[in-house]
Amino acid sequence: MELELLKEIWEESGKKPANAPASGDAILRMIKKADLSMVSGMRRNLLIEVMLVLICATAIAVFYFVAFNGQLREVSWIYIIIAAGFLFYYYRKNALLKKMQCPVCDVRSNLDSQLKALEKYVRLYLVGGTALVPAVLAAFYILIRYKHIMILPFSNINTGWGLALYIALSAMLTVTLFFFHRWYIFKLYGRHIQRLKQMLEEMNG
Repeated sequence: MELELLKEIWEESGKKPANAPASGDAILRMIKKADLSMVSGMRRNLLIEVMLVLICATAIAVFYFVAFNGQLREVSWIYIIIAAGFLFYYYRKNALLKKMQCPVCDVRSNLDSQLKALEKYVRLYLVGGTALVPAVLAAFYILIRYKHIMILPFSNINTGWGLALYIALSAMLTVTLFFFHRWYIFKLYGRHIQRLKQMLEEMNG
């Protein structure tokens, strides 16, 4: 229990005798510090994410601009658009997390009003990130078929088995990345959100 743990830390810190209950204001101040610490961790994770996305998207975009005699430049633009979308997502989510770090806001109202919005951003990240996988693979397949570029053994075959194999591989990759993405999001954001929600429920209980 988050509140019980905070109370124990307060009592063991020597600032207040163990037999005297910590004041409500003192507990709220400690909760606010814990809140700020978790939000700071999420903002740090978000910054690392956006840097990695920009590095990877830039590398892929440059590769497809120059590879295959520039015949797949459309792929470069797809990744540039994805990077731009992630930058917009980063800006909005970072702005939300920054609001949650408001030092003068009431703990209860701040958590209650912002946690729901943060959960929506995280769900959007999971759903959108998963949907991008088959969408990009489908666009890539259409391009290599339309331009008759030999990249995969079945990329220029007009029979149904080539498309069926590509769809099967795309589905396997999408499902695998979905579970990885869900674990990854929980590790970076989900566990912090759950702890904050638990603290809020105990404060209101």
